[in-house]
Amino acid sequence: MNEQGSPPDVAPRRHVYLLDYLMRLRQEKTRGLLLDMGEINVIRMSAFIDGYLSCEDANGIKDEEYRRFFQWLRDVKHELPGEGWDVKYLRDCDGDHERAIRKFLDFAAEFVALRARERQGS
Repeated sequence: MNEQGSPPDVAPRRHVYLLDYLMRLRQEKTRGLLLDMGEINVIRMSAFIDGYLSCEDANGIKDEEYRRFFQWLRDVKHELPGEGWDVKYLRDCDGDHERAIRKFLDFAAEFVALRARERQGS
């Protein structure tokens, strides 16, 4: 063990922020990774996101970019009503859970691309 309590051959790892993970879900055709979480269900996805954020908070990790995404979704796109994205998108997608999740992930991808353009322009 080294001073940090890790085996000496284990390299330190970078934290995977929530938007990074969501982009991975989206890039890997969604269905495969979603099935790893069990039944494809928008409520489960919403709970997964809440749990991910809670785990980050419990570990002292501030995920400011996801919070910016959340605000952007609400304030700019007007896609985050009081009932929550999960309820709205499921209704918008006629009860199709996979399409509702895809819609959410597409908004996340749009935000990530926008932020990347903003960083390049600064």
